[in-house]
Amino acid sequence: MSFKIDTFVSHLKSGGALGSLFECELDAAGQGISGDIAKWHFMCKGVAFPASTITAATVTYMGRALSIPGGREVAQITTSIYNDEGMEIRNYVESWMERLNSQKTNKRDSTFIKILDYTGEMKIRQLKKDGTGKSKEYVFHNVWPSTCPEIAMSWETNEIQKFDVIWEYNYWSSTESGAGAAG
Repeated sequence: MSFKIDTFVSHLKSGGALGSLFECELDAAGQGISGDIAKWHFMCKGVAFPASTITAATVTYMGRALSIPGGREVAQITTSIYNDEGMEIRNYVESWMERLNSQKTNKRDSTFIKILDYTGEMKIRQLKKDGTGKSKEYVFHNVWPSTCPEIAMSWETNEIQKFDVIWEYNYWSSTESGAGAAG
């Protein structure tokens, strides 16, 4: 097989997807937590599409190991967030986590009864370069923050603070691939 650049380029529709063209939306309005989460859309500077892993289960038959599909591995989402001077998103996440399990009392907020009371929904969209919308969207169901890490401070830096939040979720869906659809 000979190498032809034109053949390769012809398979890169619209020049390929750019990692910088994305948006991340968090809908957690049902939590009743104060703070302006609407800024999330702009302050979430990085996120990764989810990994999808099904572990292999080994079954032995007459001395031969056979691999069959096992269970789906649990994954996490990590979002990288710019910190505004009012720390509104960080305060929102910390407040949500406090209501999930209080640092002082080790109790969950009494209004968090059902899973939908204390979880939200996160959407990650790959955007098209021509501005006509999305080419792929993942929806993460029953999302909640499990880690809100430290923010390093130093007199030697003049950069906007960033911090990563790790999110847990029950499952994700994508209409473009049919994954996670009810069945």
